[in-house]
Amino acid sequence: LLKRLIKAQNLDDKNWPARQAAWFINGKKDEGLRPHQINSFNDPITQTWLKVYSAYQEACDRAGLVDFAEILLRAHELLRDHKHIREHYQARFKHILVDEFQDTNNIQYAWLRMMAGSDCDVMIVGDDDQSIYGWRGAQIENIQKFLDEFVGAKTIRLEQNYRSTANILNAANELISNNTERMGKKLWTEGVEGDLISIYSAYNELDEARFAVGKIKEWRDNGGALEDSAFLYRNNAQSRVLEEALIQAGLPYRIYGGMRFFERQE
Repeated sequence: LLKRLIKAQNLDDKNWPARQAAWFINGKKDEGLRPHQINSFNDPITQTWLKVYSAYQEACDRAGLVDFAEILLRAHELLRDHKHIREHYQARFKHILVDEFQDTNNIQYAWLRMMAGSDCDVMIVGDDDQSIYGWRGAQIENIQKFLDEFVGAKTIRLEQNYRSTANILNAANELISNNTERMGKKLWTEGVEGDLISIYSAYNELDEARFAVGKIKEWRDNGGALEDSAFLYRNNAQSRVLEEALIQAGLPYRIYGGMRFFERQE
């Protein structure tokens, strides 16, 4: 849709890419701003993006379309502009829990403030060291803002870990100590020290897959059982190179929580 709108305004999509337009629009919606509320300060670049934003909003309204940022903005506007609705939900919900609070953005925080009102018990769960979505508007500052603005809020640090070994936690503590604007924590466990961490810096994903499969073969050749070994990957797209390396090595495997890459319909 954005590509069509940019073309309709006779703009060169190389200089005015749709991805940049989406970033601009989402950013302004995150600030709670409609096109008519934005001051361009006579900046020609901002003025051009504003035209795209306006055209995009009109096209979405005509087609009955909403994007994720629009859902958040409308929810905020609904409570802000309609006192009776705001008071209804404030009276209905007296206890609110928000998880993954480090990933909230400006408009979500503003919505929470209105939803909570003056007498709601609000609990947030978040980890300032897990904030990785700043590129799409997440504000780690919202955690500290919550502590400052919700009077009487208490902080409970969940530092004991039940999953990882001490060596893994020690490495994690060293890494996150380099993060800025931290609230601070020290992860620990009553579990075993565990194996030392080893690192392999792969040249690319193919090299990474060959190395990983090579370690599995080494494990098997030394008497280890294949069913006692596993690959963990972040998303399904990463399975392809691993599966190819396993097939080339003649190692049988199973996929848990999904299906084999070459069996997918796409």
